[in-house]
Amino acid sequence: MDYRAVARRELDVMGAFRSPWLRAAFDAVDREAFAPDAFWGYDTDDHGRQLVIDRAVDEDAWRRAVWSTHRSLITQMDDGVTAEQGPYKGDFTSSLSALDIVFEKLNQLALEPGHNVLHIGTASGYDSALLSEGVGIGCGNLTTVELDPVLAGGGAKNLRGAGYTPTTVCGDGLEGWVPTAPYDRVVSTAAVRSIPRPWREQCNDGAVILAPFNTLYARGGLLRLRVHGSTASGRFVGGAWYMWVRSHRPVHRLAPSIDSRKEASPIDPEEILGRGWDQDFVMGLYVPDVSLSHRGEGEDKQVQLWDEKGTSVAIVDYDEWWRTGAVTVYGHRNLWRELVSAYSAWRIAGQPHYTRFGLTCDEEGKHFWLDRSAARLHVGHGVPTRSSSS
Repeated sequence: MDYRAVARRELDVMGAFRSPWLRAAFDAVDREAFAPDAFWGYDTDDHGRQLVIDRAVDEDAWRRAVWSTHRSLITQMDDGVTAEQGPYKGDFTSSLSALDIVFEKLNQLALEPGHNVLHIGTASGYDSALLSEGVGIGCGNLTTVELDPVLAGGGAKNLRGAGYTPTTVCGDGLEGWVPTAPYDRVVSTAAVRSIPRPWREQCNDGAVILAPFNTLYARGGLLRLRVHGSTASGRFVGGAWYMWVRSHRPVHRLAPSIDSRKEASPIDPEEILGRGWDQDFVMGLYVPDVSLSHRGEGEDKQVQLWDEKGTSVAIVDYDEWWRTGAVTVYGHRNLWRELVSAYSAWRIAGQPHYTRFGLTCDEEGKHFWLDRSAARLHVGHGVPTRSSSS
């Protein structure tokens, strides 16, 4: 079975080749040259461990997985501290990204031949190979950076073996790479929750920064920024579920005061928390430093919210949410009230889709906005508002 041809047809129908250079890039870059002989798939055993797909055991299954349009290949767990062979249960820390999101990102990048590009997160090297096709092989206009030494070495080897010669760097991509700056495009294959200043500073005027973007509340946005001077500003243009840049990973800590207060919820938690990813992502733009987790089932189901410092916590009962005592609040912030206010502000605004929201990064810091950069989202005293100040 020619799984590569199957993937090509499916991507074509999905509009993955709408940027003219991408069809030729797909044909030129053999994804199999960037896939390890064994990787973890999404199927699990009875112990919840990810099962290995091994080329030596079942080459057809391996090739089918490599060319799967919608699934990534898990190439590292727990930052590489585990053995590379055998079923394993752990945190996914590197992958060969699924074809659909790889090509959607490259469409959003608006890449042209001759552009000078900084790529963050080399990993296997597949994305870097496609970018090399886009900027022009041998023109020296691609720099690709990988933090993990093992991944950096493997990605560089894969690229050389396939005939690509970008500048390969083992280092912290959040710092950019000054020797080959300034850049016309900066693209990350790992998720951030803020845009590093060096990316802006190392860009030409009019450059594009494209990155998967998470808040502590919700993951999965694809952010496209345009750089003008010291400011980068733009909208969320789609979804992109990527692993965290290591230094941006959440650190879950809880250290609230023992004092608490009880109150009723003004709204059924299901209205805020049970309505899908799109709504969750928008809520995260209003309360970006708030994390949540669920526990219990049925009458015992609860949601727990906590801030980044871990000093403010709220626990909300789903059952009989209207009664006094359904919400327990610790610390100086009432996180449930903040989230309810965020939901109310979004409803009043007409329940705008997440693609109407954006982010601006400048010398003052970062701020989220709705429809235009002057219409900032604010959370003050637990009440989200929109401001027209710039």
